[in-house]
Formats: sequence, C-alpha cells, structure tokens
Amino acid sequence: MAENTQAPILIARNVSKTFYSTKALQKVNFELLPGEVHALMGENGAGKSTLGKCITGIYQAEEGEYIYQGRKVHYNNPKEALNDGIAIVMQEFNMLPHLSVAENLFLTDDNFYKNKVFVDYPKMVKRTDELLRYFHMREIIDPMEKLANLTVAEMQIVEIIKAMSKNAKVVILDEPTATLSTKEVNRLFDMVRELKNKGVSFIIVSHKINEIYEISDRITVFRDGQLVLANAITRELEENDLIKAMVGRQVNDLYGKGINREDKISDEIVLDVQHISDKKNFVTDCSFQVRRGEILGVSGMVGAGRTELMRCVCGIDPRSTGRVIFMGKELKKNSITSCIKAGVCYLSEKRKEEGLHQTLSIINNLNMVNTAIAKQRIIKTSVEEENCKKMVGELNIKVGEPFNAVSSLSGGNQQKILLGKWLLSNPKLLIIDEPTRGIDIASKSEIYVILRKLADRGISVVVISSEINEILGISDRVLIMREGRIVNTMARSEMTEEKIGYYATVGSEEGELA
Repeated sequence: MAENTQAPILIARNVSKTFYSTKALQKVNFELLPGEVHALMGENGAGKSTLGKCITGIYQAEEGEYIYQGRKVHYNNPKEALNDGIAIVMQEFNMLPHLSVAENLFLTDDNFYKNKVFVDYPKMVKRTDELLRYFHMREIIDPMEKLANLTVAEMQIVEIIKAMSKNAKVVILDEPTATLSTKEVNRLFDMVRELKNKGVSFIIVSHKINEIYEISDRITVFRDGQLVLANAITRELEENDLIKAMVGRQVNDLYGKGINREDKISDEIVLDVQHISDKKNFVTDCSFQVRRGEILGVSGMVGAGRTELMRCVCGIDPRSTGRVIFMGKELKKNSITSCIKAGVCYLSEKRKEEGLHQTLSIINNLNMVNTAIAKQRIIKTSVEEENCKKMVGELNIKVGEPFNAVSSLSGGNQQKILLGKWLLSNPKLLIIDEPTRGIDIASKSEIYVILRKLADRGISVVVISSEINEILGISDRVLIMREGRIVNTMARSEMTEEKIGYYATVGSEEGELA
C-alpha cells in the first residue's frame, strides 16, 4: 500500500468511558484514513470494542469528540451512525434469523413499503439480488434464503452489504473471524479488499495476529483502556513488538517452540485407538496412539473430522466400529461416564454452550465434574471452597468472588475454569478442543504454559486446533486429518506449516510433498 497522505475520514479525540469503577477508555485517540484497513488490537478488556461502540452510539462516552468527514458528529444509536455512513458489525448479529436475507437488509427501509404500510417484497428481492451480484456473492447467497440457514461468514457478509446499501464509508468489524474457517476468512477478506479499493475504510478489532498482518495497513493498540501504540504501519511492525505492546512485556517465544520435551515423554502407551468409525459414516477407520506425557496435536481443515473423532474416542458420539484401549483396558463403548471415571477428559471448543454453565457460580462450575463422579451424594461446602482455592491458585485465574457467575470472567479465565473443572477429577488424559479460541495473547501464553506443565507431570494431552502456528508451537507430534481420515502423522522435527497444509488439503498417506 502506498503511503496514504489524505486527511483522516474519522477521528476520535480524548474519548473516555467508565463502567462502574472500571475505566474502559482513558482519553484515547484514534484516526482512520480513507480506504484503509486499520486494526485495533489489545487484550480482553483493553477497550478496543468499547471505542467502536462509543463511536456508533451504542455507548455514550463521558468525554471526547468524533470528527467524521471533517465535521463533528454525535450519534445516539447505531441507526443514526449507519444513516450517516458509519456501520458496525458485532459478534452478536443484529438480525432476524427467521426472515430472509432480503428482509434483513431492507425491513426498516421506508423505500420498500407501498403506501408506507405494505411490504414490497419483490422490490426487496430485486435490490438484494443486485447488491449480491455487485459484490460477487450471488452464487453463494440467495436473497430469499432464511438468514438462519447461512454460515456465520455469510451472515457477516450480509451485514456488510446492508452497510453498503446505506453507502457506508466506514465499517467497524468486531472480532469478525472468531468462529470462521480458513475458507470463510478468505472470502470475508476478499470482500474487505474489494470494498477498500472502492474507498471504504475498515476498523477491524481482532486477537488474531496472523490475520491482522494479512489484511491491515496500520495497527493501533490499547492496553487497560489506554493508547499504547498508535498508527503503526503493519508491514514495518515486528510481531514481537506488537505482542509486547499488547501484553506489556516482552514475549519472545509465545508457544515455547525452543523447549525440548523428548525426555518428558514416556514410551508407555496411554491411549490406543484401533480402527474406529462413527455411525454417521464421517469418521472412517481411524487408529492412533498417545504416550504418557505427550502433547499430541490434531490438525486439519474445519470439517476434517478432528472434533468428531475425539468425541467418538470419549464416548460422547456413538461409534460403529473399533476399540479404545486406555491404560491397558478397553473402555466401555459409547459411554462418556466410563471414560471420565477412567481418567479421560474432553474439553469442548464450545466453552460457553457445552463447557460451562454461564449462569452458575465459579465455584459450582469448578466442582461440577468432581461432584458428578463422587461416591458420596453430598460434597461439603468447605471441600468445594478448598477445590476452588486450589485451582484459582494453580492456574492463576483472575476472579472476584468465587460465588460470582462464571459469565463475569474474561474468555481466558473461563478457559482456565474449564481446565480446572476437569483437573479436579485427576485425569490421565486431557483432550482439549480449540484451547485458545477467542482469548487474548497473554491468556494464550498462559494456557500453553499450563498444558506443557501438565504434560511434564505425566498427563497426556491431545490438542485439536485450527491454527497451524499453535499446532507447530505446542505439539510433540501431530495427526493430520482430512475427510474423516487420518492422512499423516509427523514428529515435531518433521512438522512445518507447508507440510501440514499440504496433507490437510491434497496429500495422502502415500502422497509425497513436492
């Protein structure tokens, strides 16, 4: 990108916002140039999402001002901002899933009503069709398709097209790729680039450093509600310097790549999976082993069958064939209870939906598994409190009061609660799916350290991850899956991003990397 010497299209000056006693923003400044992608980064709670919400009127700041296209503006709500050309697309979409794409785009637009009463649905569909074709999305998205039937990426694209229908000049994307596959991320970024070439400016809030380096022109970093790095040119900013700005300290080796764990791994086979297939005919004839103290990575594209395979191993999903031998004994088929009692734990990637009960307390969540498998019916409150204290200390979990709802914690601390909940059952094997999805850099680093320490203690760990860098950084060995099959296994010394990507997409057991 050539240096952009134009005047900023959007400026935020001395913006401050407080929630109760927490200073979410402290006199922060930000500027956005015409036709640029500007990344806004920082840890959870740094204030980056809060700024976008203040700009668009979702929140009202206590002080500060906004200059848009050379004039001072103030919006009371996002609709006012959108009508003026500033759109925000949040993680929680503001759309109606039971209605069609066309209705979601124009339901509140008076131009699509006859006599201001009757909906002109054919006109909505026609205009939606025109917009989808203009953005090369007509083959992917049908104007009359219910929104609920779209993928998350397609829903985001609909939100962006909605903004473009209002001739938005600025689009704020809040964690747009948190739950997207690589293919969906590429599709979204292609659209961002196309709109950027048409002069649209983007603010992207994200934790994903590799994606930010791919899509952004400049980077600004907040930490604890304050501006710590402003307007850095992406191609000139070293990754270590970006991480240091985000977490407040030097992190030279996020994953611990330089750590040699060979002497920590026993030859003892803890888990021996033999030719298992699931009843949906998706997981097919998979066999692998895990040694004591080993961290085994499971890689592959989204939809490759990684999660499905491990759910079969743990008895969550029924298998049609195969055996699972754990610690020399065959586990009861399709029984998650027998797996847990034997010492096998599965930590779901759906932390909020399947891993934790958001409305229950921190202490209740931590003791849930222990209570379920305990021989006695009643667990003393004093024991639960001691368990909570133990896990909070061991895992460095930042909590207020243990009886607060677990939903009050950040994503990183919730992930630690999920880990602690299973560690209290004294597991011998941890299977953890997407261990750092949706959490910040500092918390990621802590999770990697925790997993490595658990493995050093002799607990075997299986890590399912969509991030190849994470697999390369944390794993002693990797299984690569494609279309429900294990297509290759590599030792740490053999693993490269190129090799993993090759086998995950086109390679096979017999194939060779050119």
